[in-house]
Amino acid sequence: MLEFNEGEIIQLNEGLLGFPLSRRFLLFPYGEDSSFFWLQSVDEPEIAFIVINPFDFFSDLEFAIQDPDAESISLTRGEDVEIFCLVTIPEGRPEEMRTNLAGPVVVNVVNRLGKQILLKEYSPRQPLIPESLRQTFKEQNESAQRARNQVRVSAGV
Repeated sequence: MLEFNEGEIIQLNEGLLGFPLSRRFLLFPYGEDSSFFWLQSVDEPEIAFIVINPFDFFSDLEFAIQDPDAESISLTRGEDVEIFCLVTIPEGRPEEMRTNLAGPVVVNVVNRLGKQILLKEYSPRQPLIPESLRQTFKEQNESAQRARNQVRVSAGV
């Protein structure tokens, strides 16, 4: 069970695409020193997303927030914004994880209001691991899986 105070809640008045009933979220780190975070629904506790700060992965990224979107969350200064993108990790294929750069969540850190905006210039399925590293990552994942299976067999499980 999560313990939090009301001041930690991020309010998304329009919800997220496909999840209109979840409008209040908590954001907390996935793990110590991790680049990943949990975006946990307060309204529907069974709903949680893994998110990233896209600038940690794509240094040349630029998002333009249109005036109506900025006004809807009372955003007036660029330094008051945080941006997160949802991550998808296909089951059994972590090397194919990707993020939705076309639908970032923009949060005004002053009033904790946020909104998922739509950007046509970016991909909704942007790979997080460069093509050149995916095969290496896949082989490491498979090797780790084999090692876990051997432990189970030797432990008589």
